[in-house]
Amino acid sequence: MVQLESEMIRWGKLLFERRLISGWGGNLSCRLGEHKFLITGQHAPLGFLRAEQLVRIDQDGRAEVEGQKPSSETPMHLGIYAGTDAQVIIHTHPPMVLAFSLTHESFVPISFEEKYTIGEVPIIFQDTPTVTQPEKVVTELKYHPVIIIKGHGTVAIGKDFEEAFLLTDLLEEAVHCQFFKERLSGATVAGGAAPSKVQPMPMIASGEGFALFSEEHMKALVDGANADTDFRSHGAETRLTTSLTLFLEDLERAWTVQFRDGTIIALEPGDSGEFLISGNAEWWNAVFSNRIDPFLATQQGKLKLKRGDLADLSRWYKPFQRAFALWQTIPIH
Repeated sequence: MVQLESEMIRWGKLLFERRLISGWGGNLSCRLGEHKFLITGQHAPLGFLRAEQLVRIDQDGRAEVEGQKPSSETPMHLGIYAGTDAQVIIHTHPPMVLAFSLTHESFVPISFEEKYTIGEVPIIFQDTPTVTQPEKVVTELKYHPVIIIKGHGTVAIGKDFEEAFLLTDLLEEAVHCQFFKERLSGATVAGGAAPSKVQPMPMIASGEGFALFSEEHMKALVDGANADTDFRSHGAETRLTTSLTLFLEDLERAWTVQFRDGTIIALEPGDSGEFLISGNAEWWNAVFSNRIDPFLATQQGKLKLKRGDLADLSRWYKPFQRAFALWQTIPIH
C-alpha cells in the first residue's frame, strides 16, 4: 500500500511538471484487487499529493476510512473498471487537447507512431463539470486506450501508471503538432494526393451481411481489395509479397491470404501464413466494424500476432491500412 501511494504521488507530480494538469485538476486511480481501488481525494492537487489525500474505496465508491472523500469523478472511474480491463486510470486536463476538442469531433494523429500507438481518438460530448454519464466514456475506452471529453480533458487507461501517463503525454504532443499543421496555409501534404474515399459495399439480402470468417466473407475481402486502385498501388510501391493468416479463436477457423507485388493471388483455409493474427469474435467484429484500428488492436493485445514480427508487418502499413479500410465497408453479422 505504501509503495502504491508513493507511486501515485510520483506520477501526479510528473503530470503537473509536464503541464498536463494545473491547479486542482485531474485525478488518478488504480486497482488494489478484487472490488478494491485507490483513488485521489476531492480537491487533491496532483502536483503536490500527500498520502492522506489518497482514498481506498470499494466497488460502490465508499471510503474505507470514515471522513475521507474520494474524487468527484469516482463514478466514472468505477464504471471504467467494471467495463474494461484497465489496471490504472489517469484523467487530466491538457490545455492543447482541451482547446482542440472545442472545434473538432475526433482527433486523427499526423505521425505513423501516433496512429499506431493511440489511433483515432474519439471526442465525447458532455456539458457538466464532472462526468455524470460515464457510459459513453466506458464504451469508447473498450476500443481506445485514451479518449477526449469535449471541453473537459482526457482519460487514459493502462496496465500501469507509466503506460497511461505516456498515452496522455503523447496525445497532448500529437494535438500540439496538429495545431502547427492547421496553421500552415497552402502547404502540400507529403505523399501527394489524398487516397480516394472508400465507398460502402451494398448490403446483402434484406440488410444482412456475411457471417464473420465465412468463405463468402473472405472472398468478399479478396475481391474488394483487388478491385481497389489505391490498394494495388500502395502494395506495388511497398512490394507487398507475403502471406497473412487471420485466425478466429472462437471457431478455431483460419484463412490465409497470399499477396504478391500488391495483389492478392490466393485465399485458402488453414494457418500456413508467414504472419498469423489471432483473436476472438468480439475483437474481429470490432475491427471489421471499424470500431478499432487493426494495428492498434494488435498493439493493445486485443488481437495477437502469434507468428511474425510486427516491425516487419508494419513496412506494409499503407496497403494493409487501405485493405482494412475496404474490408470495414463489407457488412457482417
